[in-house]
Amino acid sequence: MVRDAPLFALLLLALSALSASLVDAREHGQPSLVLPLLDSLEQGLRFFTENTASVNVDGMFALRLTQGQLVDIRNDTRVWDSLSSEIQDKITAMIEIPDAIYAETHAQMAQFKPAYFALFLPALTRPVHVDWRRQSLNLPTWDIVSETADYVMSQQAQTVHNYTETDICYSNILSNSKCEISKFCANMLMRPNKKQYASTHQLLYTQMAEIQGCSEELERSLQKWYAKSVDDVKEDLCRNIYKDASIVYARTEPASLLSDLFLEQNALCLSAGFVEFLRFDWLSAVLSWQRMNGCFGLELESANPVTGRRLLMERSMGGGCGSHISGLATTYLSTFLKNLLFLL
Repeated sequence: MVRDAPLFALLLLALSALSASLVDAREHGQPSLVLPLLDSLEQGLRFFTENTASVNVDGMFALRLTQGQLVDIRNDTRVWDSLSSEIQDKITAMIEIPDAIYAETHAQMAQFKPAYFALFLPALTRPVHVDWRRQSLNLPTWDIVSETADYVMSQQAQTVHNYTETDICYSNILSNSKCEISKFCANMLMRPNKKQYASTHQLLYTQMAEIQGCSEELERSLQKWYAKSVDDVKEDLCRNIYKDASIVYARTEPASLLSDLFLEQNALCLSAGFVEFLRFDWLSAVLSWQRMNGCFGLELESANPVTGRRLLMERSMGGGCGSHISGLATTYLSTFLKNLLFLL
């Protein structure tokens, strides 16, 4: 299924129409799209509460990102006061779920991969908040049909790459109380035209800096060495990621390796506030991938399938469900919800 990238103007028209419908619906206390989103998110979180024995670091990190999005909604008075008490109650209950999951799983996560757990510990113990502001991309035009035809992917050869650089840079930023940004990591961040997980991990590095309170130091370093701002870098990355995601969407199928990539692309750029990723055809596809028990999965025989990430590895939760991809899905749904509500 091939889709043309939407024009920003058309997106705004669609959002305007949706806004009007939600205003009408709010008069009856039932926003038309918000409730289905919340129901899907609630199912995803409930799946984790029922399968805590298989939660890994990556799934927990995604749940903390999800929690951060929901807390942001609750903390915005304009948005929160516009919601019905039913929706407020749902969001309040879901905010508490990651705390309960962490309390039950932190010991097993630490035992399963001690060094990896220690590395991500600062982002596992509390809601994760990343810098958000409504922004748009200056999207170029491209021939998605021809580019999709050339986008040949194998499950291992092209989705997996060497993550030594990002391993080092994540470790540095998460363990560095002085927020020192090395030229090595700045070079990793600024390497142009990376694709797939390489580009999402570049973006994730900027968000790791935000999580650690190192945004100002990263800004100074980029201005000094490249005369670029963090916002410039995020926009460049998400512009590239949007093109990549459009091609992935044209090729992906439920439970494929590409669905994991697609969720990560959308979740990270939506968390930064890029409205082009607020696509309802993409949301519809993701919702169709959710299984009856609330999880998302990969149809692979391996009990620990590689999803293109050496740093962030998948862990089977049984029945074809994956911890990483299911966590990513909850993050995507929460970022979509936050952007939707903040735009109206």
